[in-house]
Amino acid sequence: MMLITPFLACTKTNYSEFLIENLNDFSTEYSSVTIPYSIDDFPTSFVLVDQNGTEIPYQLDDLDQDGEPETLFFQLSLDANSSANISVHDTQNKPEFAFNTDITIKVRDKKDPENMQVSSDFQSVQQYTETFDFKQDNGLVFLEGPGWESNLIGYRLYFDDRNRIDIFGKSTTKLALNDISETYHERRAWGADVLKVSSSLGIGTPALFESNKFYAIEETGTKSMKIISDGPLRSILEISYPEWKIDSQETDVSLELEIHANHRYTELRLDTDLEDVEFATGLVMHPAIQEIVTQNKDTYSYAYTWGKQTDLDETLGMGIIIPQKLNPRYQGELQETYVFSMENVESNISYRFLAAWELEPESVRIEAGTDFEAYINQIAKQWQSPLKVTKK
Repeated sequence: MMLITPFLACTKTNYSEFLIENLNDFSTEYSSVTIPYSIDDFPTSFVLVDQNGTEIPYQLDDLDQDGEPETLFFQLSLDANSSANISVHDTQNKPEFAFNTDITIKVRDKKDPENMQVSSDFQSVQQYTETFDFKQDNGLVFLEGPGWESNLIGYRLYFDDRNRIDIFGKSTTKLALNDISETYHERRAWGADVLKVSSSLGIGTPALFESNKFYAIEETGTKSMKIISDGPLRSILEISYPEWKIDSQETDVSLELEIHANHRYTELRLDTDLEDVEFATGLVMHPAIQEIVTQNKDTYSYAYTWGKQTDLDETLGMGIIIPQKLNPRYQGELQETYVFSMENVESNISYRFLAAWELEPESVRIEAGTDFEAYINQIAKQWQSPLKVTKK
């Protein structure tokens, strides 16, 4: 539930109005809306209200990191071929909203082999640069790397020479990763680490693809991580990999990982100066899964697995969505991974990965593989056919 100043306490000054249109023949569910923000066009404290008087949670983001927010972000659910009028009204007190996304970065000064992953001496930070070439089991970063979550799912990236992405299944819709105090390999009231990554690409890990083999980001210079946004509706994490070494090549690479409230996906954006190369991503193979489902649509391709593929044989769904402009191609089973290649476009690529777990709260749980596929299609269509915004 959102916590805000009641709209009746607001003045009636109307600063801006926006028409939000769903021009598609499908309904949207918590679809993303971004609007340029300037302190000259908005009151100091304001609420967003639709034509029915319903207040809409929002956040302001400083994506260019210049110290001033420039983007207004919120979510809307609209029927097919419908619209909503959104008004900006001033209010005496800034509204507060319940947080449904979060990024966790905690570090400590020295190793502690007895409490390698979880301990009370880790301190939260907004950004961190490694102090040396991190190897596995370095013990200096909480959860072995940054964690990010929505109210539905959580993920982490190993901040060492593995650089793979893992899944935290959640049995609660509350934010949980920052408060983990016991081993997360055992099932707790909040959930657990549910994926065995090994040498695979885990879920959605980026890699270079060449000669029918993938090369994950492993040997690099001094890398860093930074929270770009950590709000109630979306959180964005940046990972910088200078001097990524691939055979005789060396390049700088950066990732942005963005997660949204009320959704299971992470959008990964990779930026590099490499040209005329192919990248790869994929889903870890599990012995109990007999096949991966792949589909090609007009503007996107997707793939998913569904079945008993956790360490305790619970049902887990994993999926990937790749825009068609990247010319995605399924390359088969390589290095314990269902691998997909992509062509870089203008030195960057972006795709989404997502997961669903059997032990999620019943109110949000996905019960069947067909429902998981329907959700993937819904997310892909909303991503590729966004809502139209017009200032009135």
